[in-house]
Amino acid sequence: MLYALYINFMSISISAIKITRMKEEDEIKPTTYSTSEKIIKTVVLVLTWVMIGLFTEITGPTQKDLIIKTDSDYELVSRAISGRSVGYFIGAVIGGPLVDKLGKYCDLMIAVCLDGGAIATIIAPYCTDISLLWFLFVLAGTFEGVINIAGQKIILNLWKEKATGPLHVLHFGFGMGSFIVPQIANPFLAVLAPSGGNSTNTTIAPSVTPPLISSTIASSAETDIYLKESRIESAYLIVGIIVASLSIVFYIYQFCCRQISEEEKESNEKETMVRKVVKVVDPATCANGDRWFGVQVFVLLFLYFFNAVGGERLYGKFIRSYAIDKHKFSGDDGSLINTEFWICFAIGRFVGLFTGRFIPIRVLILIEVFGALVTAVLLEIFARESDLALWILTAPMGFFVAPLFPSGIGWGDFHVEFTGSAITFVLMGGALGGMSYLWVIGYLYEYQGYDMFLHQMVGYGGIVVFFTILLTIVGMRHGGRFETKGANDYDNEMDVKGNEADDMKIEQQGLGVHVISKEDDDQQSPPNYADVVSYTNNVDTSSETDGYSNTYM
Repeated sequence: MLYALYINFMSISISAIKITRMKEEDEIKPTTYSTSEKIIKTVVLVLTWVMIGLFTEITGPTQKDLIIKTDSDYELVSRAISGRSVGYFIGAVIGGPLVDKLGKYCDLMIAVCLDGGAIATIIAPYCTDISLLWFLFVLAGTFEGVINIAGQKIILNLWKEKATGPLHVLHFGFGMGSFIVPQIANPFLAVLAPSGGNSTNTTIAPSVTPPLISSTIASSAETDIYLKESRIESAYLIVGIIVASLSIVFYIYQFCCRQISEEEKESNEKETMVRKVVKVVDPATCANGDRWFGVQVFVLLFLYFFNAVGGERLYGKFIRSYAIDKHKFSGDDGSLINTEFWICFAIGRFVGLFTGRFIPIRVLILIEVFGALVTAVLLEIFARESDLALWILTAPMGFFVAPLFPSGIGWGDFHVEFTGSAITFVLMGGALGGMSYLWVIGYLYEYQGYDMFLHQMVGYGGIVVFFTILLTIVGMRHGGRFETKGANDYDNEMDVKGNEADDMKIEQQGLGVHVISKEDDDQQSPPNYADVVSYTNNVDTSSETDGYSNTYM
């Protein structure tokens, strides 16, 4: 009688333990989004990248007006604009650890950074000092860097191995904002008087309010006469208000909606802080323990993004100035060719949504970089003297340059796990590249001639092709983490199950209980206490589908 009661008591106890464990697992299970929720969140993030395009690329069409406002030249204004890349570097350094440590507050990070970027944008055109202007662009770039890391981490968590297409759509938003902003700025830009003779000043002066504005540019001995005064403060204000308005959506996401979180890996609670820091920066953490492969991938990705982002900034910032200075385009035509570049840029990123689904990322990234190189060479050959060639070739340049950034992220995530720190590292390369390219072109354009713009584009194309080929070689030798996941994980799973079968007969020292498998159970004659335990374990059908019993003790 007592023995039967003991058996029943132990059976009930084991069942209670199993139920408690199941509840705990349900509580720690990460929140997931439905497909419709994923799409809505992705659309909101695309709009965020539209805002990034607005407040970062407004410096392109307003570059000549900033020269007027600060009474400086191309070299100094280019250095001021490069402050965005310095800030981007800082934002990447800050954003990675923030996202890894406070991942559930990514929406709040984006909201605050959108507001900060809007404020910096509104203040910028009122600065007549180059140093202060540089500082404001550093602030805007810092906010952009944090948004980039937080937003891309959300996309990677949402779509997992299917993230290549959504990444292209995400960065498509940047292209949309970049081609919208010249249209916002154009009505407020200064208009240069046509060079034709001394009668221009006396003829137009009475009908212009305020009178003609004279501005002496450091790079030329002549005085430029402007028919319309620059009013870019209004353009920057409009952009700032639009950018700040979107932050409301992310405040709602943070405080009124459930949060998505990635599944946390088990960690040793006794792990020291130094060990945790080392694990965060160790390339082996992202490369499934293969440190040398991780080092190769991240070094090459750093150099790839250095040049990919640098070339994108170079063409986007200087195509309008080059068209006006070298080809004598009017201000409106200069803004139009700038808009053409960004429209094709947006199309290139949108097309990436479909090409990323049907073309392997290793092949896709090669097509893109070779397309950029060929276009740069054609620009060098034909567009130095031909206005028509400049118009025509600007389109494919925008189309091929556009997907290089999201394709680089997609390529990296295909081969290694992209944590917040990993995204930080590659974005640091892009930040340094954007700063370096603008500093170099600012000096060369001012002192070596306008054609240095096209020369540097050819150099950019050759360098980015070189590093992409190296990335492809390294990736092919190792293989992608999603490619090998099926076969390797199946083998590992079979090994684990085999080991579990071998370890099924375990002596439970605390209770003196011998747990056996179902196969052994069939060979036993009368049911005993071990049979009861085995039967109790087999009742759980939520996770034991492998035919073996597990004991939670």
